[in-house]
Amino acid sequence: MEISKNLKILGLSNKEEKVLMAIISGIKTPLLISKETKVTRPAVYDILKKLKFRGIVKSHIINGKKIWQLCNKDDLENGFYEAKKILLSLSHESKEVEGLGGSTIIIHHGKENIKTLLKTIFLNNKNKRLYGFQGNMSTIGWDKIFTTEETSEINQIIKKNGIIVEAVLPIGWFEEQTKTLGIEWAKDFEGRSSRFHIIEPEYFTHGGQMFILKDSLYLFGLNEEIIVEIRHSEIQKMILMFFRFMQDNSQLVDGNSLIRKITGIKD
Repeated sequence: MEISKNLKILGLSNKEEKVLMAIISGIKTPLLISKETKVTRPAVYDILKKLKFRGIVKSHIINGKKIWQLCNKDDLENGFYEAKKILLSLSHESKEVEGLGGSTIIIHHGKENIKTLLKTIFLNNKNKRLYGFQGNMSTIGWDKIFTTEETSEINQIIKKNGIIVEAVLPIGWFEEQTKTLGIEWAKDFEGRSSRFHIIEPEYFTHGGQMFILKDSLYLFGLNEEIIVEIRHSEIQKMILMFFRFMQDNSQLVDGNSLIRKITGIKD
């Protein structure tokens, strides 16, 4: 039976599968389930408790009798999603939405969740290219979440993992960041990047930020403590086209050479 075949993904024993199939077919009491499945009543009770704990079935009282039934669609989705979050180490402060064609959107929020996410991004993308864009007010949100030491730690992870950063930035960004965060920040930043595209500051009057990797896109609103992660989506492709347009209409700068000039680091 097709339903029985699909239930294999749940990893049920033969007896557990028989009990669940009986409930799906409309059999509601342990006595009738036992008669239908030839599973002893004590075993049926034990299996029902396990299935209820997994969020697959639920019980309620009608006319003094406890009956069992499959959980509704929303309960099943929530139950399986909680299990998925545990298996994939997704924070309880993250919410995932799946689209057609394998696309996925995950909403991450909360200070500690964002810290963990960003470190994970850089640790899991060794030798990958990262495209970035950020508004001139995004550092306000960033500095609320990360200390200068934590920012330097992230810069070190990027350099150690050979991540190639290519960003669109406003004219004067390096000078301003060095003034705000200090020479040590600039020294940590130097050597982590390949090239930067510089455009007029008027296009950065916001607090948003964006990272683009091969298979994922991250839209930051750190002033609101939120990151939107988009995977394998046409949205990702569209925004990448916008990013390339900005690149094609900007001044290309060697960021490392500029930082060395600002800090006095010798080539």
